[in-house]
Amino acid sequence: MILLGLLASCAPPPTTKQSGNLTQDMRHLMTMLDKQGQELQSVSRQLVELQSQQQKQAQEIDQLRRESLTGEGTYQPASLPRTPDTTTVQGQDAGSPTAVYLQAFGDYASGRYQSSVQGFETFLQRFPNNSYASNAQFWLADCYFNQQQYLVAIREFERVLNEYSGAPKNPDALYKIAIAQLQLGATDEARQAIDTLNQRYPKSTATRKAQELLIP
Repeated sequence: MILLGLLASCAPPPTTKQSGNLTQDMRHLMTMLDKQGQELQSVSRQLVELQSQQQKQAQEIDQLRRESLTGEGTYQPASLPRTPDTTTVQGQDAGSPTAVYLQAFGDYASGRYQSSVQGFETFLQRFPNNSYASNAQFWLADCYFNQQQYLVAIREFERVLNEYSGAPKNPDALYKIAIAQLQLGATDEARQAIDTLNQRYPKSTATRKAQELLIP
């Protein structure tokens, strides 16, 4: 034991260079851990948002199945943005609004966005005064958003705002516009969309989510 103590006391102390390398390695490790923590929080938020969206979709489907969808809903559009093409309608299967909407919505939920776009376009053309027209327009825009066609998505989300004043999904449309603008690198336009969202719908869920967006 005495011999070991003598050997230890004779060992040279860590050099300044070694201490500096150790400190740098620790800082690098802390930076990596902090980055991983931020990524984990981002994934967690995305998971919560996805679960919330799935829950809303399930509720919407349940509500659709309870309603006749003959235009007698809680929301009525202020104007009729589309005029049905009677020639086209007569040449199509005279499906009910519920059937057409649910088919398009099912395609959306399954990721068949091209088919969903066609379905929602058909719904909007044939049933422009239906109480779910604003929802159909929103999901139509979201199809383009999920395909990363952000310019088209922004245009379609703006139709929700411009043609369906007071529609329930207007806050979500503004939120999606802000994200799409960020994806395009248009930070000023994204800030403008968020400012509009804060002013019009300060207590909405979309507003709370927008506050977590990181704008460079």
